[in-house]
Amino acid sequence: MEETKLLLDDVLSPAEIERYRAVYEKAKEANRVTDENKFSFAYCLVRSKAKSDIHAGLSLLRELYDGTKSDEIKRDYIYYLAFGNARLGEFEVALKFLDAILHLEPGNHQAKKLKDEVTRRMDRDGYVGMGIAAGAGALLIGGVGGLLFAGGLTAAAIALLKK
Repeated sequence: MEETKLLLDDVLSPAEIERYRAVYEKAKEANRVTDENKFSFAYCLVRSKAKSDIHAGLSLLRELYDGTKSDEIKRDYIYYLAFGNARLGEFEVALKFLDAILHLEPGNHQAKKLKDEVTRRMDRDGYVGMGIAAGAGALLIGGVGGLLFAGGLTAAAIALLKK
């Protein structure tokens, strides 16, 4: 869990973020944006100290999620959506994403570790909404579970997760 804590607290320097931004913008200008360079930039942004960068990274991750049909890749994007939301302190949203992954993959250690760290931070911060999140999460998982099993990790599932 210590590595997850360190990762959540790791912040990229503004210079590093600008380097990734320049590469992404150059690819965008040349109409050569790939999912790989878009993801690299999004992952960089969610590790920024600036909330506006984190929000921009989450937006790119949602675009990537919506643009892929691969359930495995969708799961990765959901993980990083959880990660970015945890970085913003949006713990309830992060837990919804993580619970969706763990519903399908109960043995996913990466999602378990992040969920444990998010829960620890909620407890540390005296997060009142935790009980609400747990109850809503139980109801949500029942509804999302049908969507996830019926059609993979669909855009409808992620829309439900964001509510």
